[in-house]
Amino acid sequence: MLAVIGSGATDRGRIRERNEDSFALGDLDRERLFDGEGALTAAGPRGLCAIVCDGMGGAAGGDVASELAARATWRELVADHATDDPEVFARLLRRAVRVANQRVYDEAEREPSLRGMGTTLSAVGVAGGRLVCAQVGDSRVYVCRAGALTQLTRDQTLTSALVGAGRDPLEAALAGGSTILQALGVNPDVEPSLSMVPLCRGDRVLVCSDGLYNHLGGPTMAAILESRGGPAAVARMLCDAACAAGGSDNITAVVLDVDGDALPAAAPDGPSPKFVEFDPREQGERALTSTSYVVRRLAAQAGIGDDPGPPVVPATGRHPVVVGARLPALAPPPPAPGKTLRLLGLIAAALIAGALGWWLAG
Repeated sequence: MLAVIGSGATDRGRIRERNEDSFALGDLDRERLFDGEGALTAAGPRGLCAIVCDGMGGAAGGDVASELAARATWRELVADHATDDPEVFARLLRRAVRVANQRVYDEAEREPSLRGMGTTLSAVGVAGGRLVCAQVGDSRVYVCRAGALTQLTRDQTLTSALVGAGRDPLEAALAGGSTILQALGVNPDVEPSLSMVPLCRGDRVLVCSDGLYNHLGGPTMAAILESRGGPAAVARMLCDAACAAGGSDNITAVVLDVDGDALPAAAPDGPSPKFVEFDPREQGERALTSTSYVVRRLAAQAGIGDDPGPPVVPATGRHPVVVGARLPALAPPPPAPGKTLRLLGLIAAALIAGALGWWLAG
């Protein structure tokens, strides 16, 4: 049997006026959501699902976008059938995220005051002994095993695209800043990146917003995750540490402890987990790659690197692809300070080209 115990915490931080982060943590079999107290335990075939969203748009409703996306993704997963096939679950998770994107987009179209809102999203579930992740934007998923922290998602950011193209990481960070290449709710459709990794007994999973990892860094997060506290205490410790380190952004941490005889024990000298992206167009080993096709495709749209090919087809017929992007009737208001979203279109190309030109000019 496989058992998962999870808890989460979120904090406004020390600078922001309100918290635009949201998270959902729930037992898919019992259709029960975490209520903010203690921890949630699941031992059913589907176990726990964790979703972290980091809203953007300031006065345009980043908090609305993140809350709506997290809850919509949760509801879609609850409505789906149970499966222990990680590839099937990955496709269902991808579909749920795309449905959530449509919900956020439709709400922004319906309410003029919300035009321009969007959100990042990282979501995880367990199927067939594997952790399955969906990613849009730059919230992250990590697994901590035997003191080693491994990132299981790839940031969909300009900085990440520049590093992938061979740029120096420090100079890429200066040029890319906080610009993300994709977010939920901005366009009628979105292409989540999917990744998965086999789990071992004793693994600790972290799903978090950038307000956590930007303040703490990998070694500090690993040290806190390795502490003996349970998921509730560790999630709170992570948020408190990020606040103590400056707290200039909203902070969210969801921690899952994975155990049970259904999982193998982690070998002391065994291989560490590693990022592996799942391509829904393929089956078996052909579907797995050590690089992110989605990130490369987004980067190519921004003029960086080569396009690996067209987006994948819909995972199921329940949510068809929306062909073409509708322009909003009203121009979105300017974003609030903090995370910056660049739409992938003519305006985005101009802005990103300017950033690249500045970087190349030294």
